[in-house]
Amino acid sequence: METFKTVGSLLLGALLAVGGASGLWGAVNLLSPRPVAERLSLGILVAGVGVFLLGFFWFIWLHYQIYLHLPLVLPDEVAKWLNHYLSNLNQKSPYGLPLYNPSSPPRYILPLWIENEKYYFWFMSYAFMALYAHRRLSDHRFRGALLLGLAIQIGIMAIWANPFARPLPRFFEEISPWFNQNLAPMAQLGLFMRLYSKMVFYYNAEYMWFHPPLLFLSYAAISVVFICSLFMLFRRQMAIEAMSYSMAKLAFFLLTLGMLLGYPWALKAWGPNWWWDPKIAASIMMWVIFSAYLHIRLYIHRRWMWHFSAFLGILCFGAMVFTFLASFFFPGQHTMQ
Repeated sequence: METFKTVGSLLLGALLAVGGASGLWGAVNLLSPRPVAERLSLGILVAGVGVFLLGFFWFIWLHYQIYLHLPLVLPDEVAKWLNHYLSNLNQKSPYGLPLYNPSSPPRYILPLWIENEKYYFWFMSYAFMALYAHRRLSDHRFRGALLLGLAIQIGIMAIWANPFARPLPRFFEEISPWFNQNLAPMAQLGLFMRLYSKMVFYYNAEYMWFHPPLLFLSYAAISVVFICSLFMLFRRQMAIEAMSYSMAKLAFFLLTLGMLLGYPWALKAWGPNWWWDPKIAASIMMWVIFSAYLHIRLYIHRRWMWHFSAFLGILCFGAMVFTFLASFFFPGQHTMQ
């Protein structure tokens, strides 16, 4: 763990350097009447993507170490009793737990977008999309805004959600009692059932590899739509509007697919009583606003529709922020996940 933190602190330092340069060059180009060091601004974005990728591979290494070294091993006599209990339990449930295999004890296959790592994945996705938009559009002020967006996101991650300083704190807090050597057999069994059910239905669930990352990818694309929409309030430039529309289509597709894939997972993990979860209600609201935005674009050449479209693009971003924060402030199935 100390190795991970040490290397992680170096990676975060490199990201902060990229964020500082990104913020400086972004502000200069945003305020300047002419382009300033265009090739350098592109180099900053490329460097940001490279450092983000290195950090992502470092998370893969950490998760692989967890897979190798944290199996849930039970004594043979407890395992026999457990399998008898699970066999009876599974007859009464549509989604049962797999029986315990002593030759291959259950291991954690943690996704790469839980806890603070989700911010990292989200902002890394934005860096890729900002690089794409930077190469497609030559407006130096727009490019400056993309750089400023990256600087703000790196700052948020470093201050509030540093995934390198305390990696996976809730996960390690959950499993730390498992390594208490003085647990009685029944206490160990009770703890195993608590850890095993969350492993099967949350950490190791196949939907975790599709539902959350699709949503975070859509959030990154919506961030680019937000920047484009801000520019549309002050400029009538079709190239920026076209970029906004192409990013919005991508974001809408990812958002819709991500939400649909969450449905069968919710049935399996939570049962039928989750429809009024605050985050799900907020996600549906965001999807409706997004649908309106895409439909309004069909009438973009009509009077007032240009600015109304920009307003809806900004509202989509506001709905996204509200949806994301809903899990922090409103009790529900998504709370603090």
